[in-house]
Amino acid sequence: MKATALVVSARKEGNCFAFAQFVLNRLQMKGLETELINFYDYQIVPCHKCSYECLQPSDPQKSVAAACPIDDDVRLIWEKTWSSEILFLFIPNYGGMPPALWLAFSQRAQAFFRKAPIEQLNHSVVSAVVLAAPHQSSGAPWILSFIGDEVKDMDRKVAGFEIINPTEFKKNYTFEGLINEKEIQQRLEFLADRTLKVAKEIET
Repeated sequence: MKATALVVSARKEGNCFAFAQFVLNRLQMKGLETELINFYDYQIVPCHKCSYECLQPSDPQKSVAAACPIDDDVRLIWEKTWSSEILFLFIPNYGGMPPALWLAFSQRAQAFFRKAPIEQLNHSVVSAVVLAAPHQSSGAPWILSFIGDEVKDMDRKVAGFEIINPTEFKKNYTFEGLINEKEIQQRLEFLADRTLKVAKEIET
């Protein structure tokens, strides 16, 4: 069984990166194969300068999908997620919204979703960790609803959805980091264990 974590952050090694490492390390100790995909290390480009190649099956004049004209790493990342029985998302809040990297990654899926192994995904799970302070930003409550809908539409069973409010912990949480907070470690341990339990139940 394999667990893949997507770290959806513009920073190389921020809080979401540390959370992902912590969760995957726990699953490694339980014998799982793991992979951390840090969006910082990949080329992720939004939809632009195209002719709706991905929507051509709905065009009565064409009826056949053409290849997406954008050459980046989005399809590679999606294919990596499809090959994993367990998927974790670690998503920070940027001005009340998911990072632009996530929006680009998610929207570009319309070019690839017909290739997704739906039956296989129906026997896999997804869990998400959203880092947001809803009382601090006027738009932050929207990220919870937005990512909740995204997770439900992944054709996987949702095993867990954790919201971490950084203002409850270190004052300078942006730069000092949160992973050493005992409560956060306990919550991530629970999420990892719960997600693995659900994945094993589906597998059997």
